[in-house]
Amino acid sequence: QSGRQDPAHSTFRVERDMTWKHLSLSVTGKSHSDRNEPGQDYYRTGAIRFSDRDFFIGLAADGAGSTTHGGTGAEIVCEMLYLQILSAIRKREDISSVTNDEIKAWVSASREAIVARAQGDGRRVKDYACTLIGVVVADNDALFFQIGDGCIVVGDKAGYRTVFWPDQGEYANMTFFVSDDDFLEHTRIAREETPPDEIALFTDGLQNLVLSFSTRTVHEGFFRPLFTALRKKPENGSADLTKHLNALLSRDDVNARSDDDKTLILAVNVPTS
Repeated sequence: QSGRQDPAHSTFRVERDMTWKHLSLSVTGKSHSDRNEPGQDYYRTGAIRFSDRDFFIGLAADGAGSTTHGGTGAEIVCEMLYLQILSAIRKREDISSVTNDEIKAWVSASREAIVARAQGDGRRVKDYACTLIGVVVADNDALFFQIGDGCIVVGDKAGYRTVFWPDQGEYANMTFFVSDDDFLEHTRIAREETPPDEIALFTDGLQNLVLSFSTRTVHEGFFRPLFTALRKKPENGSADLTKHLNALLSRDDVNARSDDDKTLILAVNVPTS
């Protein structure tokens, strides 16, 4: 599933395919909705089965607020990366052998798509600046990659932790983008041979609300109930959970702490019986 929020509404998707149940929610930031502007976040998710293997793909990108077409850049990056990942899965049917260079090649292809769009539109590449968060997980491995801020949180029996800490550079309100010339220098990659039971991806509009920057820890009280609720819901019965999340992320006190777009992807591993 993919999506971007419009000025007046949030969008959400929930699916259960094979061993992964996932939910994606994107809420327009008050800074955009007050000006009747579209949000600049974008996400792309999918739980697929190929050659008897189950995969979950989660991608989120946040268009830079200082740009004119950051939201378009975010969409281009997510859609191109999704195609790159699907192609890799079909070729090898296994992600444990994917190298860091291959992951960087996926990201490079997404940047090349931005460059092509910019040239076609007669604009600068940096007009399409966006961050990137991505995960590809199968039964035998998990790949994570990120450029810029936002965060990936994973959970297992030991608790919740971040894969990468949001990359905000040396100064406040600074981060790195796929459109940067040195984007590969800021592409962080990690892998785990044992996939986590729970995965959350979120853009920077949420990071100050669900992470403790003083201790670099995760607010488990936010994530644990959501993962528990998602795991318990039947395949097509998550309307109340998405409604709850939409209301939560749209509350005045939440907007007072963060008026940026807020995108959240949740995925839980549901063992087949």
